[in-house]
Amino acid sequence: MDSFNIKRFAMTARWMARMHFKNVLSFTAGFTCCYLFPCMVVVYPALKYGEAVTGQELQRIVEMSSLVYAIGMILFGTWICADMKTKEQRTQVRLLPATDLEKFLVRFLALTLGVAVVGVVAFFMADLLRVVFSLVAGIDYVRFALPDFMSYVFLNETNPSFLGHTTDTYSAGVYFAALAWCVWAHSLYMLGGTLLRRYQFVITTAVHALLFIIMSVIITGTLGNPEAAFSDPGLTPVFCAAGTLFFVVAVVNWWLTYRLFGRMQVINNKWINL
Repeated sequence: MDSFNIKRFAMTARWMARMHFKNVLSFTAGFTCCYLFPCMVVVYPALKYGEAVTGQELQRIVEMSSLVYAIGMILFGTWICADMKTKEQRTQVRLLPATDLEKFLVRFLALTLGVAVVGVVAFFMADLLRVVFSLVAGIDYVRFALPDFMSYVFLNETNPSFLGHTTDTYSAGVYFAALAWCVWAHSLYMLGGTLLRRYQFVITTAVHALLFIIMSVIITGTLGNPEAAFSDPGLTPVFCAAGTLFFVVAVVNWWLTYRLFGRMQVINNKWINL
């Protein structure tokens, strides 16, 4: 079984879906609870003090929820080998009638496209609960924020007539670099989740924080005031180059993750999966 086979890939995907159906429900419920916090930040003052809910207040829900979505997408990469912690679990995965590439692609797509879908579904559930609660409590300005959440997350757009949103001042290169950073961070957590057997999230987060501090120092030292640099259209090529570098490193991280996944044995080192 050296070549990729779509039928084996589909069978592996169905097996993964059946085995982790309860985990998907748990992750969806957790995502929903995280989204409910921004909703309550706006709804609670209106309920207790009678403050009016406006388009600007609903914009806060969308912006805070989009941050929750981005953080969730990044951190979920750590769970790529969450079902391979014990010898029995690793044996079960290794004995699946599929190649390492097919098994890895199933996990990769589950933690990228799968998490992306779960995040949107969870926001819809949280938004629905907010609307229902607002109607019951008699809170004004009740409408669904899902379309604005989708445009904000995937298109970096909002509805000005609805949210009173002003034009962003950051250059296009900054948004490209920010997107590339999120993709790179996801690949880093995926690599850490595959390489490490213990404290994957803690160690990877510590490494990520250290790299973030180093990059912040470099940006501040080379570009001066970050806020002014982010708003300078003349620096767009610089941020585009940085974003391209992030994407390249992300691909390298994913390739290393696949290589580590393929070398993982039933009995591995105490700390790493080799």
